[in-house]
Amino acid sequence: MKTVAYGGPYAAVEVPSLGLTAAKGDPIEVAEDVAQALIRQGWQEIKAKKETAK
Repeated sequence: MKTVAYGGPYAAVEVPSLGLTAAKGDPIEVAEDVAQALIRQGWQEIKAKKETAK
């Protein structure tokens, strides 16, 4: 699974193949192949934050 976020000009976009509406900037978790397709369309991949030991 990968996390991606829509960053285009609209406040939200419908993703019919996933059955959801993605708000601009809100991360969604999708399968690897779906994430790659969305990234090719201009979505941004959200990298997991590494936890630091304190």
